Amino acid sequence: MKTMELYAENSYIKECEVQIVSLNGRLVVFDRTIFYPGGGGQPCDKGFIKQGDEIYEVVNVKRIDGEIIHELDRPLQDTQQEVIMKIDWSWRFQNMRYHTLLHVIAGYLYQHYNALATSSQIEKDQARLELAFTPEITEKIPFEQLEQSIKNLLAQTHNVHMKTISRREAEQKEGTIKTIINLLPASLNEIRIIQIDDIDEQACGGTHVNNTTEIGDFSIVKIQNKGATKKRLKIQLL
Repeated sequence: MKTMELYAENSYIKECEVQIVSLNGRLVVFDRTIFYPGGGGQPCDKGFIKQGDEIYEVVNVKRIDGEIIHELDRPLQDTQQEVIMKIDWSWRFQNMRYHTLLHVIAGYLYQHYNALATSSQIEKDQARLELAFTPEITEKIPFEQLEQSIKNLLAQTHNVHMKTISRREAEQKEGTIKTIINLLPASLNEIRIIQIDDIDEQACGGTHVNNTTEIGDFSIVKIQNKGATKKRLKIQLL
């Protein structure tokens, strides 16, 4: 039985009732979950589960062989009783803001300078984004103006949309989506797409805000050279 991934349909669900599917010590699989298991540079969710009067901290969540495994601080005492799970919302919402902002920056640089995001990572109090450029373009990019350019873009409202399309349809799309699809397992037949109005469209399994106004203020704190045609941006929410 595959765990229903509620976070993928609605990133704003903070609490829900679930049933235990399997239990192995401190490792639990539920019939559905609001905990994001990490991936794509976004860390897993934090939070706790409650069963009766007992509260268990969820110390780690990860996907193993297609199953979402919740690691608790100690073993559950009852395998039959329903469980209420609740995420650490401040941590989740911060990651949603960072993740959406990374999409905006990557989309802007792709549209204007044909840059490709090669990796990203959200950390406790900052995020990084690595991009590859063509040699002739790199010298022309006004990096010192990039932060203000992104802020000017975000001064207007942009909605964030989620949809699921077939792998065949995704493979027919041009640009960065096609590149990413080639890296995904061949067994993955449905692809989750995140679109930020006219800014960006990406295959992505992470959590995002519904509107770019929720990102808030930010700063690009450092731009590093990572080779002749690669840059690393360090970004911090304010």
